Amino acid sequence: MPGEHRPLVGCTLGDPAGIGPDVLLRAACEDTGADLLLLGDPDHLRSRLRALAATEGLLAAPLSDLSTVTDPTQARKHQRNGQRGPWVLPCTTVVPGLQLGTPRNEDARAAIESIQAGADLALSGGIDALVTAPVNKHQIAALETRFMGHTEYLAAHAGVRHPIMLLAGPTPHIALLTTHLPLATALTLVRHELVATVLQRLHRQWSQRFGRAPVIGVAAFNPHAGEGGRLGTEESRELSPAIQAAREAGVDAQGPYPADSIFLRRGLDVVLALYHDQGTIMAKRAPWPTINLTLGLPYVRTSPDHGTAYDLAGTGKADHGPMAAAIRLAAELCAVRGGGVPPSAAPTGVSG
Repeated sequence: MPGEHRPLVGCTLGDPAGIGPDVLLRAACEDTGADLLLLGDPDHLRSRLRALAATEGLLAAPLSDLSTVTDPTQARKHQRNGQRGPWVLPCTTVVPGLQLGTPRNEDARAAIESIQAGADLALSGGIDALVTAPVNKHQIAALETRFMGHTEYLAAHAGVRHPIMLLAGPTPHIALLTTHLPLATALTLVRHELVATVLQRLHRQWSQRFGRAPVIGVAAFNPHAGEGGRLGTEESRELSPAIQAAREAGVDAQGPYPADSIFLRRGLDVVLALYHDQGTIMAKRAPWPTINLTLGLPYVRTSPDHGTAYDLAGTGKADHGPMAAAIRLAAELCAVRGGGVPPSAAPTGVSG
């Protein structure tokens, strides 16, 4: 109804040959608490919409069409008039000849142009939050050699030096000390100065996003947390001093706890994993959709925690639940940021 405030959430196209456009369109059929501004090629999105609508039962509430807007201001005007998205903002073109499930350099170009548009709009306040669809990082890196992933790219674009990748899902949620690095490199970075700094940053940024301070558990470096030094001394030399320093700074940090059992501990809001796979393996085993949330950006950014799934592109078998959950979480965080009352004390739509 007119006057009702719903955040305007920008959604990137993802790889046009992957499942991104389809799960976006299917998620747009649900009430996620936001109005969507799809950043991409209107012709490609309409083509995918027709294909989805032609498949019986694929869309619970098929969209009749996708209206195009020239800028976010036009979409916000539609909102004030009581209209609901999604709308499409043209920002790239999908080159003819696309074959679903087959990546091309041309599609990587469309994907990065969509991300660039979303990052610019999020920084300028044109959109209230950004949700990114999955891309082929290897394909984009062939065009943008410094592209390591959405997290690093968006942080560099915003001038943020140390973003935190948070995988929001079943409690406890998972934060990563290091992200897309070779394991040998990541392990050399596990030093008490960095751990203490990230713990304080995680405490501060979580509190800002969710409206309350978290209880943070720190995963150990060695098996069985080093067994008192018999299996390594990183716990006593690096992690314990960092946890103590963070606690003295007002952070509720605990551990280090053995990495193979820390996720079973009660009372933790978030686990700080020391390297990528130590955290993401558990996230990908979760029975609920896991959402990638970037902490440290000056805007809300979420993403479903899955890839392009080329083998599912165009089959109608891709699950749009993670995308809908990512949009729902972005909408909820906009409410917290705007002074609204969060639906719960933890990330919702994904809480376990």
